[in-house]
Amino acid sequence: MRLYLASISDVKPAHIKMIRPERKKKAERYRREDDQKRCVLGGLLMRDFLGDVRVFENENGKPVAENGACFNLSHSGDYVLFAIGEFQVGCDIERLKAVPCEKMGRVVFCENEMNKIKNSPDKTGEFFRLWTKKEALLKCMGEGFHRPAKSVDVSGDRFEENGLVYRLKTYEFSDYIISVCTLGGEFADELEFIRY
Repeated sequence: MRLYLASISDVKPAHIKMIRPERKKKAERYRREDDQKRCVLGGLLMRDFLGDVRVFENENGKPVAENGACFNLSHSGDYVLFAIGEFQVGCDIERLKAVPCEKMGRVVFCENEMNKIKNSPDKTGEFFRLWTKKEALLKCMGEGFHRPAKSVDVSGDRFEENGLVYRLKTYEFSDYIISVCTLGGEFADELEFIRY
């Protein structure tokens, strides 16, 4: 698996002409400039790492490459994350911020996950480590939050269901936490930063 990070500060107006027409239309629907930039940057990453292949969304909103390439996108704050591998992948990036960890956690986390938050000296960091792992897993499964969040336990680094073993890994940089999930292959040793 390879993990690429790019900053929206690199996006210029001319970049919108470099992405697929359907992605351009999607970007133009956003009202906020930062949201437009995230969408354009996602389009640039798909162009550079998937080539000129059509991408559509499955019934749960996960982007799927027509040629079967295994990839996933996520964004938060100033960054867009692109994960690509030989097997199904899911990824999530979140910028750390103050949240009512235990109150919000009760809505999405199972008992094992809540115990990790309660027992952690860094409750905010633990909340976002679990949150990103959960989102990466659900995206890898192709379900996203269409599936009840409490139905998967990401308190460890693997989740097994229906004979499939999903492995998880978390990375941290600056004030961001990133988690990735895959059905196979090796995890990236480090994040690769892309400039546009």
